[in-house]
Amino acid sequence: MSNRGWVVRERIRRLRGDGPLDISDAALLVLIACNVLTTVGLTGDIARHLQNPDDLAGDFLSGWHLVLYGGVTTVALWLGIGALRHGPHFVWSAGTTTTGFLLLAFGGAFDSAWHAQFGTEANVEALVSPPHLVVFAGLTFLLASPVVVLWRRPARRLGWLASIVALVSVVTTVLVISLFTGFLSPLASGMSLSFGYVEPLIGESPVDYDQVRGLGIAVWTTAVLVAAFTLVLVRFRPVTGLVAVSVFLCGAPALLLTSPEVIGPLVIGYAVAGVVTEVMVALTGKPTLGRLAAAATGALLGSMVWLSTFALLERDGRLQWSTAMWSGTVVLAGLVGAAVAALVALPAPTGAAVVDSPVGPRPA
Repeated sequence: MSNRGWVVRERIRRLRGDGPLDISDAALLVLIACNVLTTVGLTGDIARHLQNPDDLAGDFLSGWHLVLYGGVTTVALWLGIGALRHGPHFVWSAGTTTTGFLLLAFGGAFDSAWHAQFGTEANVEALVSPPHLVVFAGLTFLLASPVVVLWRRPARRLGWLASIVALVSVVTTVLVISLFTGFLSPLASGMSLSFGYVEPLIGESPVDYDQVRGLGIAVWTTAVLVAAFTLVLVRFRPVTGLVAVSVFLCGAPALLLTSPEVIGPLVIGYAVAGVVTEVMVALTGKPTLGRLAAAATGALLGSMVWLSTFALLERDGRLQWSTAMWSGTVVLAGLVGAAVAALVALPAPTGAAVVDSPVGPRPA
């Protein structure tokens, strides 16, 4: 390493302190509250874009935008108070939070400039406009940051407070991902997003387009759910029962978006998958999941969401997919869940550091 490079790294190390701070559970719980406020503001704003596309006047200072700005401000205050109490290296210790805050701040300014130049997005385009995607990235960093902080701690059983912090972080991250990928989320079932088209629940429509779309939704939703919960379960053991509740909460908001009669089978599917996941974790008898146990848990989590949903649709006379379609979807979700969980559970490489050389990697 050059002398200049060493000097730069040494200055960064001094700014950070001797190492990252172990931010307390209580401080992380406050951050969770700030994150939830931010998420509520953004969710309300996106819902307004989708459900009231003809009433977006004064969008920048709309009520939901103000809630969003208030949430971002509370995050800034959290970082500022932490820096005052612990020194500037607190900002580095909460680096993922800081990154999320900066992206959100930039995304807000970008969104204002975008609206001035191109107008306000309506309907599904609100999910994919560049400034909204910057905001999405920032919010994802922000919501995931409590888990990143906990990750520095040794793998162990979590107490109530740490369990709540970890799982609320995971649930809110999954919900925001589901919101911004609403075009591949089953939570939109029963909603009319554009042109009067009502989203059918997976398994309800025999139309080829809806079947192909349903397969994509099943694969994407399984991958997101399994990746999020495997990430926690290979590192920590939360308080018994909270994993089941958390998986259920990933689907429960759909009850606020559409009729329980329409979306009920899916929400119950999430609940059943949560219980099965909790049972699998308990059966291992270990504080954390190994790679094989994670793959088995991921397979069951993915498959049980859809098996339960299809069983309830059949009970209600709403299942319009053939046996090959619905059973194949269950198997496909199980395979995807197992593969994603096995990848997430891969152990990090250990040993001597490796540096690049013209002839390939060599020990540092």
